[in-house]
Amino acid sequence: MRTIILRSVVLLAVLGAGAFWHFPARAQGAPEAERLLQKAIQKETVDGDLNAAIELYKKIVALPGGSRAVTAKALLQLGQCHEKLGGAEAQEARTAYQRLVREFADQAEIVAQARLRLAALGGRGAAGGLATRRVLTDASGVGGVLTADGKYISHVHWCTGDVVQFEVASGQRSRITYRGPSSETERCGQWRLEAFSRDGKQIAYTSYTWDWVPQLQIRNLDGSGVRTLYTQKDCCVLPLDWSPDAGSILALRDRNKAKELTLISTADGSVRVLRTITANYPLNSRARLSPDGRFVAFSSVGEGSPPHGDVFLMTADGRNEVVVAGHPAADHLLRWTPDGRSLVFLSDRSGTWAMWTVHITGGKQQGEPELLKKDFGYDSEVLGFAPDGSFYYKTVTRLGGLYNGAVDVETGKVLVPPAPVATRYTGPPSMPLWSPDGRNLAYLSRRGGIGPENNILTIRSTATGEERLLSPRLPFVNQISWAPDGRSVIALGSTETERGIFRIDTETSESTKLRDGGYHPKLCPDGKTLVFLTEGQTIRKRNLDTGEESEVVKVGSMPYYDLSPDGREVVFQVDGAVKTVSLNGGEPRELFRGLAERYVLKWTRDGRYIIAQKAEWGSDATDPSGSEIWRVPAQGGTPLKLDLSVPKMGSFALHPDNRRFAFSVNEGSKEELWVLENFLPPAAKKQ
Repeated sequence: MRTIILRSVVLLAVLGAGAFWHFPARAQGAPEAERLLQKAIQKETVDGDLNAAIELYKKIVALPGGSRAVTAKALLQLGQCHEKLGGAEAQEARTAYQRLVREFADQAEIVAQARLRLAALGGRGAAGGLATRRVLTDASGVGGVLTADGKYISHVHWCTGDVVQFEVASGQRSRITYRGPSSETERCGQWRLEAFSRDGKQIAYTSYTWDWVPQLQIRNLDGSGVRTLYTQKDCCVLPLDWSPDAGSILALRDRNKAKELTLISTADGSVRVLRTITANYPLNSRARLSPDGRFVAFSSVGEGSPPHGDVFLMTADGRNEVVVAGHPAADHLLRWTPDGRSLVFLSDRSGTWAMWTVHITGGKQQGEPELLKKDFGYDSEVLGFAPDGSFYYKTVTRLGGLYNGAVDVETGKVLVPPAPVATRYTGPPSMPLWSPDGRNLAYLSRRGGIGPENNILTIRSTATGEERLLSPRLPFVNQISWAPDGRSVIALGSTETERGIFRIDTETSESTKLRDGGYHPKLCPDGKTLVFLTEGQTIRKRNLDTGEESEVVKVGSMPYYDLSPDGREVVFQVDGAVKTVSLNGGEPRELFRGLAERYVLKWTRDGRYIIAQKAEWGSDATDPSGSEIWRVPAQGGTPLKLDLSVPKMGSFALHPDNRRFAFSVNEGSKEELWVLENFLPPAAKKQ
């Protein structure tokens, strides 16, 4: 009896304390909402069943036609339940309180309590400011741009031309089927780097004819109304943005190795050059017109040593250019805010890639930049702003890792089964390679996808497992190989203004440029003969002392080859056959054919064998996967398949002792959709 009385007293006390939530005249659905509210409060305060109470409060919030006072009270109690659960539930509490503040301003007393709870929780969301919320845990297939009304995230399917849509509110996916012309000049993959008009009714995109002549075209969403605005052989035009009146397209024109920021008329295709851009892609693709069309913000290379990215602002006629938020660190433009009063940009001035904002008035910076979100990440895909100021973006987390083990290459039997190896960065490292003496393993660690600042040249001690991360002042590093002395790495690299082949000291990180352009570079034991692949799929060699170059052999469409340890031969594949040829030229000698369609080829350190790994390209075209591996005698003979089959295996690396091995496993990625809420102040949202 005493227990029943106590429960009644507690419930009445809670309801009594909330008696000043004066519930107005009941609308349809209100009686049910009030009944559920009393039941939920009892579950929370009397029974102590917070999870059951949360479900009831959520049900109240979702009821149509319920009293706003009751719904507001349910949101407040919902937040308090999440707070009591603690830990990660604190973010759910913030979400409930922020919704209450945002949508129920007429419930002043309840909103005041929600603000107090936000203040107690701390963070920028405390005053109704920025708060991060995950919208979708599996955002694969979601990407492109957020429509101006905030309803859809849309992109063009590269092969079909369909517009793929994700409805933010419902989570439903749909397509606008392409019903435009289909001619012999069009091909799968023709739609690249599309830009949607401000009203969301048209698309500008770069397409290619069968003979690879680029053309800038515009069309309606369903593919009707296709018009070619600009086409010129060996001149690519990439659409970046539309003017508010849809009268012109802001585009990057790349011709004769010169990049120009241009405005192209949608009426007659006439071109107005605004500025020459010296930055490399993707920095040069970051340019946007202001919401009123009066200004152009863009990223390019600023002054300094080393060169670094800066954000610039100019009038839409290409004049009155100024640097915005200037700093020795790298800055990359993200977006204008919808009200046109601020620019949002990415910067590593705080030590990691973070999101910053700076106010703009009349084409000039006002005040100092403000930090918005730490550790935003370089590779986060920015989708855009919703009308209420919510900022949507997508993150990609790579899955997989590094493995090692041991194998007998004479018999093909596994001696030590593969086991995972702990690395500093999550996900699979790329291109593992043992040093000539076997004391170190080099690979590319990744903070995200392939791109500037993401590929981190890493040297791992074989003895201790210690990782050293090199900082060669090259924003992009790829296609690595060891120099014969084991003290440096040869790599494809790029600065903000140029690309080429570099030698990187593994102790000091100092980089030295060896050649402009080229792919898959390797250095001969003499230290002065550089071997590389050209865009024309030809293996060439270069004397680093004299600069003299000559052709070694044409290899066709397969880019993977290797240099023998003595520097005298290369192994390559052409027309389905694996062959070797002298570095001095001559007739190639066929080793084998027919085991697979494509291979990644690597010579063993003693020169006796060639390791041929079946190549299967997936999402990571720079590091092909393949679970079948053969050991092939370098002088000819029967290939032996290793008794090692691992699904989604990346590049396989055999230690110089011909026993130990390392490889990465690429298990794909986890893609999530996120939103930063309350990005704009209330006054700006109403405009």
